[in-house]
Parts: sequence; structure tokens; C-alpha cells
Amino acid sequence: MILEIQVLTMKLSIITINKNDAIGLEKTIESVVDQTYNDFEYIVIDGSSTDDSVEIIKKYSTKINYWVSEPDTGIYNAMNKGLRKAQGEYCLFLNSGDWLISSTTLQDVFNEIGNITTADIFYSDLNIIDGGLIRYPDNLSIIHLIRRPINHQNSLIKRSLFYEHGFYNEDLVIASDWEFFLYELWKYKSNFIHIKTCISIFNLHGIGSNETIEHYKERLTVIQNVFNELAELIIEYRNYHDSVSYAIRNSYYYRRIVENLKKTNLLLFFLGVLRRILALSLKIFTYCFELMVSIFEKKIRISFSNFGDVPYDFFITPICKVFESCHYSYRIVKYYNPHIHFFSVFGGKNKVLKSKAQCKIFFTGKETSHNYIEYKGNCTDIVSLSFGFDYIEAENYLRFPLWLLYYFSPANSKDEIEKILNAFKKHYQKVKFCSLIAKHDPIGNRIKIYNEVSKIKAVDCPGQFLHNDDSLRKQYSNEKDVYLQQYIFNICPENSISQGYVTEQLFQSLHSGCIPIYSGWSKNPEPDILNPNIILWYDENDVNSLIDEIKKLYLNDKLYRLFMEQPYFCDTAVEKIYLMLQQFTDKMQYAIKEFL
Repeated sequence: MILEIQVLTMKLSIITINKNDAIGLEKTIESVVDQTYNDFEYIVIDGSSTDDSVEIIKKYSTKINYWVSEPDTGIYNAMNKGLRKAQGEYCLFLNSGDWLISSTTLQDVFNEIGNITTADIFYSDLNIIDGGLIRYPDNLSIIHLIRRPINHQNSLIKRSLFYEHGFYNEDLVIASDWEFFLYELWKYKSNFIHIKTCISIFNLHGIGSNETIEHYKERLTVIQNVFNELAELIIEYRNYHDSVSYAIRNSYYYRRIVENLKKTNLLLFFLGVLRRILALSLKIFTYCFELMVSIFEKKIRISFSNFGDVPYDFFITPICKVFESCHYSYRIVKYYNPHIHFFSVFGGKNKVLKSKAQCKIFFTGKETSHNYIEYKGNCTDIVSLSFGFDYIEAENYLRFPLWLLYYFSPANSKDEIEKILNAFKKHYQKVKFCSLIAKHDPIGNRIKIYNEVSKIKAVDCPGQFLHNDDSLRKQYSNEKDVYLQQYIFNICPENSISQGYVTEQLFQSLHSGCIPIYSGWSKNPEPDILNPNIILWYDENDVNSLIDEIKKLYLNDKLYRLFMEQPYFCDTAVEKIYLMLQQFTDKMQYAIKEFL
């Protein structure tokens, strides 16, 4: 029999099930009805409670779209009842005793996911009732889901998945939601996306929180249901992982005890060695297990090496369309050879050379002529595709500067790019003179500019270099763009002079409404994009001209306002940035199609 999906009328359905937990139920309901976000319906399924639960439901009945109190056969029977009444695009199961973190939680969630259209399931980290936090990886692998399930209390699940793949298994008592997530990731290749906004506080006193023999047997049943011929291997892996993790934890605690008892250093040394051996054995076993699972898993494996803090999603976004058109899915792996391997400069080049990936892609946000000389030439001779700052004539290379990753997406339209550039012209109240944010000064130009500008007024330095200000870390949580909004000027010269090298600091200054005091490879650092007249150029052969200009702008409000009214960007900026993003997407997709 084919079940028809109801016509969607709202974004979210929140489903609460309850039985004889009136106190917890009221706390849950209060957290829902207090939300500032209102594009949701609220459904409460009560299992014929004999306490005050029904009275609590009636108390809030004007805020509840549907409720019922009747016998059920278990929690998943109740959850399925709620599903059949739901009309939202996504469902959130918030059981009695769990609650949304704050009144703005749903608003924060949908602000974060507003532009994401490909997710089948959104999941967040989970706050537990004692104040702890359970963290989940950005890229959820089947290995992680086998070891640690995500929870329905912190997941938004596309309602259509239940109609396409089946409702919760009512034969199970506590593990049906885990079984559902495993099926979605393993069998149906659903798209899981990790969000930063935590959704709920999880009540540890629920039925699934206390481990029993019956619960353990039920988890084995789930593994057998989902993985069939792989079940025995996965059960062995779980048992091995749990036992070694237990040994590691206990060796750690024992070591602390021994330290407190002031035993010999030799004993401490051997305990430390034992702990490291156990940890290494677990890592090796996980590697072997992932390798075996990959034989059965039909996904493109993607890996990142030497990448630092460059965002992965920027590089994956353009190739997702290729995967979708070919009906492939992907996952990011760590321990074994991938199909597609991304590299940057924060590590040895030998990883690029040794990788057996069919498709290798290189990106650097650093210049390679001086500081990262090992990567000079940007690996164009050994990779499928290369991106960097330099102007290199090669079929498999594209100049793609790092600052693009800070403000744009490969999916941006021309209108969206124009809106982003217009946002640079926000006006902020300027109450401070000048800032310099830097870790070091490899070519010595920052100290020269600092010394000259400091003759006018003191310069604040919240970075490691010339540090005299703690407010960036303490008051602004290291958010540079917000910190700079209070300053008129920002000293932001490049730390290396190399053709084409333009880092993000110049754009951060403009984005915060600061006048950049700059030096680099050119007085026109991004032709056809930046207006060079909005930059104060440092020339060590003509320092007086720079200082005179800074004094005029600082002391004469009219001149300052006229200066800031200049356009930050050229008329051709939108077209040029759009072209760079399109070329990036085209190059990436061409390389992936060649591999596929």
C-alpha cells in the first residue's frame, strides 16, 4: 500500500510524546510555546497518563495544534502516531522532559539553515541535563554512528523520509530511532548536515539512558537488521572499541591516582606508554574496520590533508551537483586512501606525492615563492587541479585568492554578490584611532608602519605581534571584523611581497569600515575589483606623504567623510567576482567528471 504524503503547510512539526510525566511535560511544552519562531505546529501524544499530564495539556491547549490521550504500545508507536498527524516539512521529536534551550532556539536554527536546500537530516551537538555537551562531527560517518548514535531530540528530520523509507520500527523498545538513522545513512544515502546551533537539553532519565542486557540485545538486533552480512564484523568492532576505550580511560584514572599517591616516576612512565599503545591499537583497528566497510559502502571518499582551517564546504559545494546528477553520495574520510584528495601547504609535500587518489586537488591561501618554497609552482605537475594566488599559465591551474572564501560562495548569483559588496558600506561609530592585528612581521614592514603611525597616536595591537591590547580575545571572542568596527584605520600590509598575493586582511578592514594602511605587490592589488583610491599606500621611500594623509583624515571630519564616501569597489567588481566563482566551479566539476 502506498502512503500519500500530506500537503506541506509549514516548515516544522514538533512532536512530544508523554506518559505519566506531568512535571517534565510542562517544562517541555513551555519551551515550545515560548519560541519567537512561529512557522511550526505542535503535536502532543499522551499514552493515557494517570497523573496530571492531561490537565497540563489542557492548560496549554490553545498553543497545541493537535493532542490526544489514549493507550499506545510503546514510545515508537506514540511517535508514529504523531508522524501521521504531522504536516511540516521537517519533524523534531522533543519528548516529555526534554526542552528547547532558549526562546530563540528555533529562530536561530532556521536562520542558520535558511539557505541549505539539500539536507535530509539536520543534527546538532547535544546538551545534557547536567550541563555536559556531546559533540558530533561535521561529517557523520557510518563508523561514528555505529559507535555513538545521534539523538532525535537534536535532529530535524525531513518528514518525507518516513513515507519513502518507513516509519519507526515498533518492535523495538529503545533503539528504533538509531536504526532509522543507520538505515538513512547506510542504505538510503540520505544527506546529514551538522549545524552549530544546539537544539535541546536532553533528559538523562529517559528509558534509553540506562543500559540493560535487554537494551544491549536490542542494539545487536538493530545491527543485524541494517548490516546483514557485515553484522558480525560490526559487533566485533563495537565490542573491541568499547573494551579498549574503557581500558584507556581506566589507565588514565589509575595514573592520576598513582600521581596523587606520589609513586615512582618509572611506574608513571610505563602507565603512560601502556595508554599510548592502547590508543594506537584502537586507531589501527578503526583504520582496518573502515577499510573493510568501504568495500561495501557505495560512496565517493573525499579526504583533506595539510588543510589548516580552510573551510571544507567551500570546495565540496560545487562537486555536490556533479554527484547528485550521477546519483553518487560522498563522505569525508581520514584513515585510508580516498577517491578525491584535497591538499594545502600546512604539512609536507610528500603526502601529495604518496597519495594514490584518482583525483588530487591543491589549494593554497599562502604564497609559495618565499615561505612555502616546497610548494613553489603550486603542484601543477602532480595534481589534477590547482588553485592559488600566483599568475601561472597552466591548463589545470586557476588563480583563486583566499579572500573569496571569506565572503562568497560558489553558488552566489550576481545579485547576491552585489548585495555582499554593498554590505561593505555599512557605517559604524568610530571611537578609536588605529589597530594592527598580526602574529609576526617576517619582512619588517609592519614595525616600520607601526612606528610611524604611533607618532600621531597610540596604535592598539591585540595580536601576538607588539601585543598591548587584550580586548579582541576577551571582549570580541577573536571576531576581527567586529573588533575593527570601532577603528578609523587598520594597519594591514602583506607579510610577503609576491605577485598576486592579496590576503583577507585588506578585505576585513574594508568590511569593518576601516581605512586600510597597506603595502603589497601592487598599489592596485585586485585590478577591476578593489578601488585603489580607498587604500592608504605605505611607501618606505615616501613615508611623510602617508603620515600627512592619515593626519588630515583623522583631524578633519569633513575630509574623512568624503574619503569614506568613495566606492570601495570598481564597477566591474560584481562581474569579475562572479566570473572567478564560475571558473572555480567549472574547473572543479570538470576535474571530478574526468575522475568519475
